[in-house]
Amino acid sequence: MRVLIAIAALLFGVSTIAEDNEFDEFDSELESSFDDEVVEHNEEKDTAIYGSVVFEAHYNYQPDNATKNLSSAKSLIDLIGEHKLDGGSKIKANLKAYHDFIYSSGLGNYTKTPSGYKDELNLNELYLEGSISDKIDYRVGRQIVVWGKADMLRINDILNPLDIRIPGMVDIRNLRLGKNMSKLDYYHGNFNLSLIAIHEKRFSKLPSQYSDFRPLLADKEIEKPSSNIKNTGLALGLIGTFKSYDVALYVADTYIDKPYLTNGKLHYDTKSKMFGAAYSKALDNYLFKAEGAYFDKVKYTGVIDPKPQTDLMLGVEYNGINEGSIMYEAAYRSIKNYDQDIYSASNQYKKKNELQQSVSFNKSYQNQTVNFSALATIIGQSTHEGGSARVQVDYVVNDNVKVSGGVIDYIGGSNPALEDIKNNDRIFVKVAYNF
Repeated sequence: MRVLIAIAALLFGVSTIAEDNEFDEFDSELESSFDDEVVEHNEEKDTAIYGSVVFEAHYNYQPDNATKNLSSAKSLIDLIGEHKLDGGSKIKANLKAYHDFIYSSGLGNYTKTPSGYKDELNLNELYLEGSISDKIDYRVGRQIVVWGKADMLRINDILNPLDIRIPGMVDIRNLRLGKNMSKLDYYHGNFNLSLIAIHEKRFSKLPSQYSDFRPLLADKEIEKPSSNIKNTGLALGLIGTFKSYDVALYVADTYIDKPYLTNGKLHYDTKSKMFGAAYSKALDNYLFKAEGAYFDKVKYTGVIDPKPQTDLMLGVEYNGINEGSIMYEAAYRSIKNYDQDIYSASNQYKKKNELQQSVSFNKSYQNQTVNFSALATIIGQSTHEGGSARVQVDYVVNDNVKVSGGVIDYIGGSNPALEDIKNNDRIFVKVAYNF
């Protein structure tokens, strides 16, 4: 039933295309981010500071949820600073911070505060970039590097971890966490060759004990490799950009962002060689996308030998809607030499072959004042394993203020890991001030 509701929401948005010709410009990466939307700043200045302040509240409405009530009342700041140096180089920093009043106000039903949920200060990016010559650029420091063509799913996009403590609430592009890297880019004709040294061992932020998505299971001690020269990862990307299509090849030898449990600790010491490719082709109002990646070693809890894994993705985006777009992506992941012990709670009940599908619709109305977006993601070849669906409406009050609201439905199914979180459905409201 929930899947039908999600599909109906998408179809409702599509059905309005013929009824209204005043729409907003579509962002191909789904909803405009509260964190990313900033007021244009004066590029003539050597130093610029801009960003946003957001208040966000969540209400868990499912009666079977033990914490039914307000689950978040958070104030956030996303601050970006840029300073131009002599010679054309630039320093850029992105500082993110928040405080969630829900854990100290008594408004929620939480008996204990999950680790890292009450407040946080995150220097997400801090790097120096510039040019060595007219064909060579460099960037050094904590930064975000995006690989691949997919917008909703991750295949080659492996260089940065994610903050996934509340799954499905925000698009991938707003979840990435910066990592200390050194990057050299060489440009020749239509090609860009990137050589990257990955210094920092930073991994995704997962739900903690006492949170909605991990209410009982105790947090585990984490063991990760040191960020030293010996453990530096290497990555190489070759990207060709042409008139109607792009093509890319990727190679990496680095620690993968997937832990395994042994002796009561979560270990992030699996170093895997990755080979990937991506392709996109624009044809009339369509954008076709394809990706593939091979990992020679992925370690699973309870299994002695690491397993090779192959991930594939096909996608299409239709931009023939006036100020709107529809996007579909499907990823197929296959574990070679599969062991039945992989299908366990510690491994999120991974199957030998897994299909993940995502569909989105975005459209704007009233002279770019009202923006509607819907996104549904389903796991499993039979689409019965579970997933999530999100619908959101943004109202632009003026150049500085935006008010948003929506609902996210966590869809249970045959996958026990997804079934366990199905009662975390929530209504959310955000007010953002951009400066």
